[in-house]
Amino acid sequence: MFQSRWRPAVLTAVVLLPVAARAADVVVAAQDADASLPAIVVTAQRLNDARNSIQTQTGASTYSIDAAAIEAAPGGDNTLLNQLIMRAPDVAQDSFGQFHIRGEHNGLQYRLNGIILPEGISVFGQSLDPRLITSMSLITGALPAEYGLRSAGIIDLKSRSGLIDSGGAVSLYSGSHDTSAPSINYAGSSGTLSYFLSGDALSNDSGIESPDARVNPIHDHTSQYHGFGYLEDILNEENRLTVIAGSSEGRFQIPTQDGLQPSLGLSVNGQSTFASADLNEKQREITQFGALG
Repeated sequence: MFQSRWRPAVLTAVVLLPVAARAADVVVAAQDADASLPAIVVTAQRLNDARNSIQTQTGASTYSIDAAAIEAAPGGDNTLLNQLIMRAPDVAQDSFGQFHIRGEHNGLQYRLNGIILPEGISVFGQSLDPRLITSMSLITGALPAEYGLRSAGIIDLKSRSGLIDSGGAVSLYSGSHDTSAPSINYAGSSGTLSYFLSGDALSNDSGIESPDARVNPIHDHTSQYHGFGYLEDILNEENRLTVIAGSSEGRFQIPTQDGLQPSLGLSVNGQSTFASADLNEKQREITQFGALG
């Protein structure tokens, strides 16, 4: 991005100068063109590179998925985070939503811009959304000590920045199983302050894996809501202040099977039979996180 802005600025300055201009005028004009460049973009990228270099990966193997790969996938950035992670090698997910990396059970650590998050996948639901990231990396292997104890795999996410990747989108994604997923996101900047905000909702009738291989499970509706905010203020060439906040809520009906009856012969309040299809079990998942750095 720096090169694409540098070349037109200098070329324009030279072309617009009179033919008889003195060499000193050329130098001054080039300096003026250089001064007009948004140097804060260069500073932001340099600070990002410095942050990434802190996380050493000696002895580790890394599989990365960038924004272009996400957009090229079926569904684009409407893809759920767990489906994105499943594209990495040696990853499997069980019916409870837990990941297994190279045979390890539920030992994942989630990081956003180097900051450890409480969770990225909350059992059946998603706490993070691919719309907020520019890249995702799965780091496995013999990890250095700074990664902590949950080292079966590191899900390392890089968020969008209003200084480098400005703009937004409003979309509605829908499909089978009465799926509806409206979303909105926007990234922008003002001076040294940049921000990214996103919100989305998901509703469908196939929230949890079907217990009896039905295409349309009984009692399996889900409603999920996600919000995320990222603010960054560059204080000087060596420091910046970052605020990260996110919230998600998921409501799930626990799917049932048809045609089953209690088999232990017990009686509760005078009732010994109950149609399995009439069960009304539900689960609610709430995740909220915030970080200041």
